[in-house]
Amino acid sequence: MDLILASKKADKTIVEVEGVGGYYTWSSTHFPVLSQKKLAAGLLVLQPRGFAQPHYADSSKIAYVCEGECIAGLISPEDSKEVVIKIQKGDALPVPLGAVSWWFNGGDSKLSIIYLGESGEYTPGEFCYFFLTGAAGILNGFSSELIPKSFHLTKTESEKLIKDQSSCNLLIKINDGTKMPHPCSSLDKHKFVFNFDHSAKPCVEVKNGGVLTSVSCKNLPLLGDIGLSAHRVILEGGALFGPAFTADTSVQLTYVTKGSGRVEIVGLFGKVVLDGKVEEGELFFVPEFFPFVVEADEGGMELFSVKTSSKQVYGELSSGKKSIWEAASPSILEASLNMTPDAVKSFKSKIAKGAVIAPPSTI
Repeated sequence: MDLILASKKADKTIVEVEGVGGYYTWSSTHFPVLSQKKLAAGLLVLQPRGFAQPHYADSSKIAYVCEGECIAGLISPEDSKEVVIKIQKGDALPVPLGAVSWWFNGGDSKLSIIYLGESGEYTPGEFCYFFLTGAAGILNGFSSELIPKSFHLTKTESEKLIKDQSSCNLLIKINDGTKMPHPCSSLDKHKFVFNFDHSAKPCVEVKNGGVLTSVSCKNLPLLGDIGLSAHRVILEGGALFGPAFTADTSVQLTYVTKGSGRVEIVGLFGKVVLDGKVEEGELFFVPEFFPFVVEADEGGMELFSVKTSSKQVYGELSSGKKSIWEAASPSILEASLNMTPDAVKSFKSKIAKGAVIAPPSTI
């Protein structure tokens, strides 16, 4: 398997407007594994009053708010109803294939959102967007004869509509006096958004170690429609996550939202395919079935991962009740690990006390 797994920061600027924000991606040239596995990632940064114009994409993804807060609008092609949702740091919002969305930073600080998911057929390794408005919008593509007929406009109205689009960027700043739509109620919000801080109890919580929280089709049914799931890991300084592996045919994209650390990935026949430092703003890829482990630096780290399956199915090779080592019969461990019965007994007793997250070693 010839995969380049080294962690990377976004290298491609799609749009950047001073005082408004920018949208950045990982190109398949810079990070070829994305195109090989048909995955994609994008980073949206909006300053206060920054607005990302309405658009849709050729693939599904999960948006995770790394910093700040905003309101987002979603229009499903199935019912053509706009849902307006307020999201904040720690929120994950699935964006289905073909759904029209817009994003507005109505707060007073910078907004940062990472999008992770599967890419479409047009440009493998990148999300392909179709904008409804602006200079790159679809209105500028159709002939001037068809627009008046389609929208039932006069020729003068049509010409003005098209002309007004030509000066608009993909990202614009909304005037202070402009009233934006009101977000839906918190009850309706729970149908679309999963908050990693409050929506569910952590799957794993280890004192001085860290927290693992997952979202799948079980606690957010919308993920079943788009075939994705996600988890967030917060590690204290020196703590470990893993080793674990995806126990199905899915792969994983991980974005470092905070801090730094070290990641190791082991491939076929015990070959190390990645062993290196990862930092905030970097993306790394974990192939199907390849076990991986992450160790936080002294300052700790936070990871957000999206998996190409609506279920969170992992094989845990580390300590804990779900550990494969713990489940194996003593005689099997004696033979396969070349251990004495007493050594196996001690080994299993220590494993049972731990979890997939381990605090810093005191040895």
